[in-house]
Amino acid sequence: MNYELYVFWSTLKQAVISTVLTIPLGVLIARALVWNHSWKWSRLCMKILGIPLITPALVGILGFITLMSGIFNVYSLAGIIAVHVIFYSPFAALFMINAWCFIPEEHYRLASQLGFSSFRIFYFIEFPQLKKTFIEVTWVCFCLFLNSFTTIMVLGGGPQKTTLSVALYQSFFFFYDPHQGIKFASLQLLLTFSLAMFTFAFKILPLGASLKTPTFSNLGSPFQKPIVLVTLAMILLPLGVVLIPALHAFPQTILNPLLWQSFFKSLSLGLCVGPLSAALSFLLVKHESIFTKPMASLYLLFSPALMGAGLFLVSLDAPQIPSEVFLIVFQLLIILPFSFRLLRGPYLYLQTTYKSTAQSLGLSSFQWFRLIEWPLLKKPLAMALGLGGALSCGDFQSLAFFPSSDVPGLSHLLYQQIARHFEEGLVTATVLLFCCYFLYQFPHWILKAHDRIKSS
Repeated sequence: MNYELYVFWSTLKQAVISTVLTIPLGVLIARALVWNHSWKWSRLCMKILGIPLITPALVGILGFITLMSGIFNVYSLAGIIAVHVIFYSPFAALFMINAWCFIPEEHYRLASQLGFSSFRIFYFIEFPQLKKTFIEVTWVCFCLFLNSFTTIMVLGGGPQKTTLSVALYQSFFFFYDPHQGIKFASLQLLLTFSLAMFTFAFKILPLGASLKTPTFSNLGSPFQKPIVLVTLAMILLPLGVVLIPALHAFPQTILNPLLWQSFFKSLSLGLCVGPLSAALSFLLVKHESIFTKPMASLYLLFSPALMGAGLFLVSLDAPQIPSEVFLIVFQLLIILPFSFRLLRGPYLYLQTTYKSTAQSLGLSSFQWFRLIEWPLLKKPLAMALGLGGALSCGDFQSLAFFPSSDVPGLSHLLYQQIARHFEEGLVTATVLLFCCYFLYQFPHWILKAHDRIKSS
């Protein structure tokens, strides 16, 4: 087997194993949270279940290395799969929880009267409702693992532990071998085309994120509450082992000028890309056509590394254009579909619910925006703004393809420090985490659109 086919096989293998382990755990987490939704620890877990979405991948990986380096070799296939399972199973649970909200409470009441076991409730009541969501989430996670970049770069990246995305990047930036890079790009396109055909055949699209609280009574199962506590540990421990040691190292590194230069660069980039991605998403949603609908799934199909390599080749032919322009375009290509999905669902809802009434009342465009669009879209718009800014600030892949010649972004600085200056890396990770959290919360504060989850 030649090297290109070996990398192709390695990419598929790690994605399949990660998906097979992540999805069942995500189902268990979602079910435990739903069955005990009024328990205080379940309510807390529901509120923080979205933290992995805005946590920079490098910060999570650094916490994983700190936690697990003394237990097993984290720089291996097992380490890569473990990171995927730990950080993406809450992500899978976040999207699966919504499926339970459509199960009528009477079904559970009838099952309780008939003495159904936990397994029979799942088989006869929950699984029929979960089936479509299960397939969609499995497809989304598989595509994310297939295009995994940062995790492979840190924990793998060598000849035996690499993927098509990382090998494509290394061919251009480490080995300066464009011919091999074209081979990896061709294999990536082949994989992308196969996934596109699968998506078209099964009509699979990514889900929107909307965390709702179930309405039925708590259900009893002896293993549910421990799963909730384990989930809390999976989310909070990797962050805790980064934040607590960073407090001790903070006084020694607080005066490092490079840290704060990188901080202001990442902050300004997030404040620029966040509004741009939200504005473009809103325009695409408002003027939706046959070309904008597939964008909700193409971000998973077209590897960001493939897009980055394409933009890099374009930048070589246009040296007069600053690299920051290509960096912003690259980040928009990655973030735009997330913002698009966040805004599309609420916008279609208000169109179908209120448009005919507004037309019968003769509302003008300004009145339609002020009375209907703005109040109903304020919260998803704040989330799109915040998520765009946080993803831009914490994204390492775009900075790897378009590094700054003078001041690196926080993610790129952290990647440089992980191997050489570990304590400084902990401080950089803490600053990066708070920067992403600020960028995510800032639009919510400005627009007064805080998302509160009420318990039943």
